[in-house]
Amino acid sequence: MVTTYDDLGDDGTFEFLVRLRDYSISTIENRAYELSLEDVTGTRFQLIVWEKATAAKDYQWEPGQWYRLGGVTANEWPSGTVAHGATQLTIEEASGPATEPTTILYLTDSHLGKTTHTYQGKTWAVTPSEGFQAAIDMAIENAVTAVVHGGDCFHNAGEGIGDAETKECRDALTRLAEAGIPFYFIHGNHEEEAGKRVFQRLCDDTLATKLGSRYEVIGNTVALYGIDHQRKFSEYVYDFESSAEGLQNILCMHQSLAPFTASSNPDTRLEEVKANAGIPLELVITGHVHTRKAQLTGAQCGIAGGATANVGATETDLSRSVEMISANEEKITVQRCLV
Repeated sequence: MVTTYDDLGDDGTFEFLVRLRDYSISTIENRAYELSLEDVTGTRFQLIVWEKATAAKDYQWEPGQWYRLGGVTANEWPSGTVAHGATQLTIEEASGPATEPTTILYLTDSHLGKTTHTYQGKTWAVTPSEGFQAAIDMAIENAVTAVVHGGDCFHNAGEGIGDAETKECRDALTRLAEAGIPFYFIHGNHEEEAGKRVFQRLCDDTLATKLGSRYEVIGNTVALYGIDHQRKFSEYVYDFESSAEGLQNILCMHQSLAPFTASSNPDTRLEEVKANAGIPLELVITGHVHTRKAQLTGAQCGIAGGATANVGATETDLSRSVEMISANEEKITVQRCLV
């Protein structure tokens, strides 16, 4: 029976279908290799290959390759459950699991806690909770593979994040977790320290996962990266981990990104991001600009995802919406959905 990392226990041996992310020759006595793996659910874990594993002697590991590893044992270390390959270890190159379409519900700029919005001297009431909850409902009803938030989940006007907004977010993410749908996010410019503390607690409780330069596997077709809002994007240093072959790379940002902003002085441009990323990017999705624009053909494929709150340039110009992103090995499609 093929197991996942969560199935590991102290008793018996296990067989894994895993993808090798990276490996190193160990410098610790009696160890041969230290493997960084991901199982069929995308969970990352380490496997220590000991020198007495004859199957691994001088083995030519290939990052990105799927392997069927048998005879794996495990025990509890202070850092958590650690997998081991010793005398019983068997190694066989394998095909990955059958690919299925991946669906991601992308929402951004929810601004929970905001009550009014002002733009160019005009002010109107906003109810961020309505759009945010409708987006979560849509994700559950459609049984999406994952939900991704593109920043400014909270609106921190300086007094911190209120208890009501914190509870609302936690309850929504709990509903997603109960439906088996993971929640990924980046920080927007409004999160600041208070919002970051709230999200750290949500991460600690395994209700959310922070995106960064190391990719997260969504389904078995998407490698998802994230960049938090940068006050000076020109100083940002790209350091993306290369994804495995066969994955579609998507980057989530929260910046003023041309050509999706009317600003004459954008933080950066889509073509610059793609040129400097160091990895191929099939799609770039951004928030922050409070407008919905998309360029879904050609090499410069990207989206400004609008908002789930009524925070546009006028009270009526920006309908609350999310993006339903579908991906397979060959292409990515995007559909705007009103909430």
